[in-house]
This record gives sequence, structure tokens and C-alpha cells, in this order.
Amino acid sequence: MAFVGRTRTEIRDELLAQWSALYTSAGRRLLTAPGSYAYLLASALGVQLEGLEKQAEQTTRDILPDQAATDALNRHGYVYGVERLPGSRATAVVTVTGPVATTVNLPTGTQMVYSDGTLYGVTSTAVTLSGGTPTGTLNVRAVLTGTAGTRATGDVLTFVSAPSGLNATGTVTTEVDGADEETDEAYAGRIISRMQERPGSGNRADWRAWVREYSGTDVTEAYVYPLLEPPSSYPGTGTPDTPGTVTVVAVGPAQGDDTTNTRVVPYDDTSRTAGTQLVNITEYLLGQRAVDGLLPGDDVRIPPASLPDGNFSIEAINETSPVNVLAVIVPPTAEPFEWTGSFAVHGSSTTTSLVVTGDATAANGKRALVLVGTSYIRGGYQQITLPSGSYNGGTGRTTFALSTALLNTPSGNMYPGTAAWDDVRTAVFGYFDTLAPGDTTPASRWPTTGSSVLYRGGLAAAMVTGASLLSATISLPASDQTPVAKQVVVLGQILVTA
Repeated sequence: MAFVGRTRTEIRDELLAQWSALYTSAGRRLLTAPGSYAYLLASALGVQLEGLEKQAEQTTRDILPDQAATDALNRHGYVYGVERLPGSRATAVVTVTGPVATTVNLPTGTQMVYSDGTLYGVTSTAVTLSGGTPTGTLNVRAVLTGTAGTRATGDVLTFVSAPSGLNATGTVTTEVDGADEETDEAYAGRIISRMQERPGSGNRADWRAWVREYSGTDVTEAYVYPLLEPPSSYPGTGTPDTPGTVTVVAVGPAQGDDTTNTRVVPYDDTSRTAGTQLVNITEYLLGQRAVDGLLPGDDVRIPPASLPDGNFSIEAINETSPVNVLAVIVPPTAEPFEWTGSFAVHGSSTTTSLVVTGDATAANGKRALVLVGTSYIRGGYQQITLPSGSYNGGTGRTTFALSTALLNTPSGNMYPGTAAWDDVRTAVFGYFDTLAPGDTTPASRWPTTGSSVLYRGGLAAAMVTGASLLSATISLPASDQTPVAKQVVVLGQILVTA
């Protein structure tokens, strides 16, 4: 337990009590009232000792990384060879338009700006416009590191100086969040991890640290499988218990609302497809690239990896087939399902006209869940507020004319919605995004923290806690899901019913 310094008032009162006790034992009485000599002397000493004790308190904290001030924490990192992770710059794919279909070359240094003044450098060298309303896409990267550059789908960016052949603005269609510099709390955690698992010229802690420190792409965690021989072709499971080999699985940031699994590392910053960065991380470990992924040029580096290429591999997580989640829930009293039953979506539906079989006018003006597909929204179901529907007794169908288009043409059934839906989705996403990759037999994955098994009870508990539900029962999947080595259970569709 760290030493806690006293306040000046506490010091003054303790001094006066001690002095009074000494005087009393000598048969004398000390005047300690405010304004007395003893009171003023004790107050002066309290001011001086308070500063000394606060310094002593901070010193006792600084010897422990999890309590240290920033400067002292940085010193711990230097001593143990653990560098603070730098932030990353946000990137985005921006859809732009122009008057005619053509290829527009983009001058070096072209920039776009958001309404709050955040600047983005255009990294594409050209953009091809096509279609009846000529459109194309280009890639941008925030000028500054950090979360301030993170944009949402639909945000509008404006050219600082629009290239000839393009309109002045563009719309963000795909985004990759920026990240701030590593916090003191996270940095301290990594330092403590290094202290607990001492480096040993290639032990499991070293391999984890080497992959996590690579900054050429966003790696938030790495799982090490000592003695797991790389497979002959990927994404094979490899051969466990093979001396002289090691496999590391890199994991990216939480997927959240994204339809692309950002936990599959690495992905290219623009096309977001797995591939190139895996090779770059391997080359970094072999001393052929710098920690930021750039070629080191004439610099001479000692490779951190102690095994020859072929005896180790750096891999992305392998995904299971998507697991659909169906839960029977009791939402909070203030957030009930707003109608009952369900209606089959008719094939004549479009993104702006939702047609269902049967008289669904009881759902007029209420929330509904509609299946638009996992390619358009994570979990597949989009919740909307229905307008007043029109029932046609002759066809036996109800038509809802939507003022805001659905993300995709709907299918399946339309189900009742609830105000708890967003919180339920967030809770489910959080549960899936913390699942670890599967282990080998015999078990070797390190760190061992984090479950790789999708436990139905755990998922239900996460939903109840995260969305303040009264209860939740998982109908699908029908059993707990256990992935094979290096594989992570991923979410397919998610639906909740009463």
C-alpha cells in the first residue's frame, strides 16, 4: 500500500495534540487556541511538512507502474524496453462526383477538410468517374494522429482546392478509426506484463511484444502459440508440440458497428483486405523493415526474431462460419416490444416500399426490425419506425411507404422493435469482439485470458447487463460454440423476440 501524505491541517492538529500531552505530563498547560504561538508554529510546520509528505507519497507511487505519474511511467518503459504505442491516423474511402465520366488525376498534396476544420490528405493519385451520375472513390488519411480524425459513414468532406473535373465535396463511405497515443493505464499494463513475464531472447512475451509494437497497421492484441509449427498452407491449424517453432495470431480493433471484421489483421488501410501487412510484420521480425512498416534503407537493424523464417508465422485470426443469434428477451418495462406477432416480407418490397403479407396496420408509427442483410449492417437487422401503412384487402398485403430508404431490399419477416434494440446490439457486439482465438491440444495459447468459447449463458448475461434487460434466453445458437486453434467465433444475424 502506498504511503499517503497528511494535509497541513492534520499535521497541525497532531502536533498540537502531542505538545499539549507533553505539557500536561509536566504539570503545565499549553495554550493552543487559534492565534496562539503554538498554533502558529504548528501551522507553519504543517505547511512545510505537507509538501514533503506529498512528495514522499508520489515517490512511493512512482516505483509502481500502475500508480506512477506519466514521467515516471515513461521511465519505467525505458528501463524495461517497452515503448509507448503511438496513435494512428484515421483513413476513409470517399465517394466523389463530377460532371462527366472520366479519369481525373489528383495533384500531389490534394487535401479535403471536414466542417470542424479537420484536414485529410488525399492518398489516391487518380479517381475514375463512371455511371449516369459520374461517381468514383478515392482514399484519404487524416493529417493529424488521433481519434479527432475519425469520421462516420455519410460525413461530407470538402476539397481545399477541388481538382479540375471533380465537384467540391465528397461523402465518406468507408472509414477506419484513428487512435490516440496509448493511455497511461494501457501502457502501465504492458509494462507490468513485461515485468511479470521476463524477456528471454524469444520467449512468448517477446513474440507478443514484437507483434504488438509493429505500428504499420493496427494490432491491438497478439496471441502466441509456442511450439505450434506453421501450417503448410494457410489458414491451416499447424502442428502442436513441435520444438523450435512458434505461431503468433494478431488481432485488430473491435469490430463494433462495422460490417467488415476489423479484428482480422492485417487489413490494407484502404481496401481493408487481409494480406500485405502480414508479410510486412514478418519482414519486420526478420529485420528487413522498420517498426512502422517502412523499408529501413541503409539502416542496419538486428532482427528481433530469434527463429528462421519458416519456423514461425504471423497470422490473422481465422473466422468460423457466421453464428446467428436468436434471443427471447424481456426488455425493461419502459422499453417494451411495440407490437406483437410478425409478418412475412413480400417479394415486391423495395428499399423505399416495405410490403408485408397480412394486415400490419397495428404496427403503424411503431418500431420494427427488418432483415436487410449482414453485408449492409452488422447483425443483418435494421430497426426502423414505420409510417402509417396501407392495407389492401384484395391482395392481403400492407404497404409502408418509407421516407428514408432501407440499407438494402428487405427479406424474411418483419418483427416488433423495442427501444432497447441499440443497447442489445452493442452488448452482443461487445461479447463477440472480446472472444479470443481457439487453443491447441495440448493447450498452449498465451495469454490464456479471454474465453474463445461462445457460452450461451455468457452471451445472455452480457445482453441482460448491457441493455438492462429483465431476462434473456438464447435460442440460437443451440449450443455453446468452441472454435479450433487460431479461429474466432464471429456473428451472423442477430434477432430478439418476445
